[in-house]
Amino acid sequence: MPIRFRVLSFWAMAILPLLISSCYPFQRDITQILTPAAPPPVEEAAEPAEPEMVTLVATVNVNALRVRQAANAESPIIAGLLKNDVITVIGRTDEDSWLKVEVPDVGTIGWIWAEDVSLDGDAAALPVPEDGKIAAELEDATQDAVAEEQADDGEMAADEEKTDDEAMGIADLEPSLTVHSQEVLKGQVTVAEAVVPVEGWVVIHADDAGSFGPIIGQAHLEPGVTTDLAIDIVVDAATETLYAMLHTDGGVFDVFEFPGTDMPVVKDGAPISPAFTVTFTEMSISDEQEDAEEAVPVTTPTDAPLLEVGDVTTHLAIVTTRALRVRSKPETIAEVLAGVAVGEAYPVAGFSSDEHWVAIFFPNIEDPVWIAASLVELRDIELRVEMGRATIETGQGGRLRLRGGPSLEAPIVGFVTDGETYNTLGYSEDGEWALLVGTGAEGATWASISFLLFQ
Repeated sequence: MPIRFRVLSFWAMAILPLLISSCYPFQRDITQILTPAAPPPVEEAAEPAEPEMVTLVATVNVNALRVRQAANAESPIIAGLLKNDVITVIGRTDEDSWLKVEVPDVGTIGWIWAEDVSLDGDAAALPVPEDGKIAAELEDATQDAVAEEQADDGEMAADEEKTDDEAMGIADLEPSLTVHSQEVLKGQVTVAEAVVPVEGWVVIHADDAGSFGPIIGQAHLEPGVTTDLAIDIVVDAATETLYAMLHTDGGVFDVFEFPGTDMPVVKDGAPISPAFTVTFTEMSISDEQEDAEEAVPVTTPTDAPLLEVGDVTTHLAIVTTRALRVRSKPETIAEVLAGVAVGEAYPVAGFSSDEHWVAIFFPNIEDPVWIAASLVELRDIELRVEMGRATIETGQGGRLRLRGGPSLEAPIVGFVTDGETYNTLGYSEDGEWALLVGTGAEGATWASISFLLFQ
């Protein structure tokens, strides 16, 4: 090999490593860059932790709150709550407008409107159950369905749009009542017009010294405008002036619950309750009441002495007919003194000789009066008869439980509200309980005297 060629080869071999090192500035063996690195070990994915159950406590802020089966205003009502009731909240919808709650004393779970309660914490901490997600997505799904129907059938879509517009119009209605002076016909009065945005009641009150007296009739209202609404009343308990009062239907649908969840509708600080006058004729009594009284035979007063105020009676008479006349003597031709309503309870003073008539103690009438025995149910009781009036004093507008007997073990049959006044007919033998009348609850209604202010 020529010397010149060997020299060039030597320099080429000397320069080549330098060129390679300038392109790859590694301090290690250059072969390491050609060996792929081992991938990192794959870690097994950890199972998600079980979400912690979060609950809050809510206090009802409105007079009557409906608990619905699902989180939308069209869902059936399954329970009712009153102001200051405390409930446990276990969930919410995505947009926080509805809360899922456990209803006390009922043993059920339902949904309430979130704005009607106060929470003891942040609603965002509550879980969103599947039915809450469904409720939040319901509006979008409905809109999609309407769009499809519009593409398939324009007429049907137009009808649905009209229905939506009508529903929105009903929701914007201002509650009102219009009633005129009238004659009572066949046990009924008529309300000319009733306007409500949701379900409600028209309740007829008798007059009591220029204010609202006992309830003598009621009728259910559907949302919207109702005209010429006929309402059955207890004619014998009616006064020349009556009051038509608007109530909510805040508890069990189509069941009148007052005292209870079906509270009066208040506008400008007062209930909507126009007064009207009525007149009575031979046509005022309903056929049902007339037939019932004609079936009671004429008899003569009993020879046995009747009980007096202060004595202890062993019977209560529970009225079983819708309306029953109270008479001065045990005969159908005797003067009518008053009327009693179904479910009311009165202490028994005695019986007629043939037991067709029952003598009872009646508020504001000194001597015992008479009612037909076939239209009442007798119940055993020990009651010291004392007539009077008492005002409910629970404090801070609270409610007082009424019980079916003079004991804390007796069932709860209704409620009365702080400040209301009722007639009392007597006391339990231990003096701890008073028998009230005119509360609207059926049967004997006992209240603890600790919460009564006697007049």
